[in-house]
Amino acid sequence: MALLEISDLAVDYGRIRALSGVSLSVREGEIATVLGANGAGKSTLLRAVIGTARAAQGGIRFAGSEITRTPPHARLAQGIVLVPEGRRILISLTIEENLRLGAHLRRDGAAIQREIEMIYERFPNLAGRRTMAASCLSGGEQQMLAIGRALMAKPRLMMLDEPSLGLSPLFVERLFDLLGELNRDGLTILLVEQNTGKALAAADSATVLELGRVLMAGDPRKLAADPALQAAYLGTAKPAPSPVTTP
Repeated sequence: MALLEISDLAVDYGRIRALSGVSLSVREGEIATVLGANGAGKSTLLRAVIGTARAAQGGIRFAGSEITRTPPHARLAQGIVLVPEGRRILISLTIEENLRLGAHLRRDGAAIQREIEMIYERFPNLAGRRTMAASCLSGGEQQMLAIGRALMAKPRLMMLDEPSLGLSPLFVERLFDLLGELNRDGLTILLVEQNTGKALAAADSATVLELGRVLMAGDPRKLAADPALQAAYLGTAKPAPSPVTTP
């Protein structure tokens, strides 16, 4: 069953069409990834789903309901969350204050506190510094805090925009292990990621955007073996031989 359905979506920034005719679906319980070069429209797609980029045409459905014109706060209340590129945690607030921001639409105080403790169990590096300003965290720890903050909204769909950007190889491994754990716990994930190899290995479905349009989509393993994708994003395809000319 599709949890998220995007049909013929177009998004404009002024006179510039950032997305054109984009269609994709994300099944409940899967990890879906969206790949593409810088400027392909990947972040715009996520902003359109969360509601901060307005659809010029096409439609978006979530859990069977039309949400194309639904405001962002209502989409959040329905269970759509975005972990944005660059984390965007508030470094002047404490770690716990950042976590509580993720639950700002909720009123179940006792459950909120229990879930904060569960996040501390999952991320011990955060637990010992819960009352410290978030500025004390490394980049990888800030990413874990951003994911923890998103979890506090009790999402059905978590979208992540370039979560591994700027992280050390060790934290990249931890990040993808975490996404796998969350998915096994039942969370549906839509992942925009510059680490193409990692994203394709983790995903159940993949879509490649180019200049705001869908270039290819399907099984990640088949896409990973596609010579055009390898040449463009994986750097593993051998270049085609130069044509031989005769005098």
